[in-house]
Amino acid sequence: MDMTRIIVAIGSFLIGAILGSFACCQVWRLRYKELGKKSLGKWSVCLNCGKRLKAAENIPIFSWLVQKGKCKSCGAKIGKAEILSELGLAVIFAGLGWILYPEVVNIMIHLTPANMIVYPILLAVFLAAIVIFWTLLIYDAKWQKLPTRLLVAANICAVVIVGLSIANMALNNTLKLDLVTYLINLAESVAILAGTYLVLYLISRERLVGSGDWLLALPVAIILNNPMLALVVLFLSNFLASIYGIFKQIKTGKKHLKIPFGPFLVIAFFIVFFLQNELNKLFLWL
Repeated sequence: MDMTRIIVAIGSFLIGAILGSFACCQVWRLRYKELGKKSLGKWSVCLNCGKRLKAAENIPIFSWLVQKGKCKSCGAKIGKAEILSELGLAVIFAGLGWILYPEVVNIMIHLTPANMIVYPILLAVFLAAIVIFWTLLIYDAKWQKLPTRLLVAANICAVVIVGLSIANMALNNTLKLDLVTYLINLAESVAILAGTYLVLYLISRERLVGSGDWLLALPVAIILNNPMLALVVLFLSNFLASIYGIFKQIKTGKKHLKIPFGPFLVIAFFIVFFLQNELNKLFLWL
């Protein structure tokens, strides 16, 4: 077994935990700003007593477990969102580190001087998009709303990825061969995923999906850049949302529930992204 790959996965897990903590902090900062409350400031604080957290109280995953999910100063419950955010993004980053490591090594070996600038930026923007998706998932799950500034940031990342991908083709002298296929896949992916939710939004006037859902589906489709994978995300996100809705109805006894769709779209994206090689093999077999 490749020990270097394992070390990269472990390191990615730790980075993901830190970014998961960061994402949850940003969620609360955005929420306070939306509600017009006093800013939480630059440092992590207890939402109950307002005391700034010490370094030992701010270690992702570890601090929450040691303190049993409570503030060390006032004893107030911190909440499960924090630990779930840290664990969730840690696992996702560990998976990314494990899957992308061989590809990154192979690309780095064959990089030209020009590519050495483009590819690292492309990877960094992709990881930034992952963190933004995760932050949107948390926010929508808690308050059933997708903040506009996060949606804009996700779409900017997607546009930058498109530009960098095309630049990479040009640097590799494959622009004439790959550009048309890339743009066709891009258009079909956007039409299938974002287009479907845009139509549903316009027809239903937000009764079926909100305005933010198709704006979230847009960067998801752009990053996947594969119409078949976009179709799977479309099916899987709705399937997961339906299952959740059924269990929620049984639990609450209510027939009409407002279900946040953003989390299921993001979860479906992660599942499809990690399984894309297997799915592509299946599509070829079919």
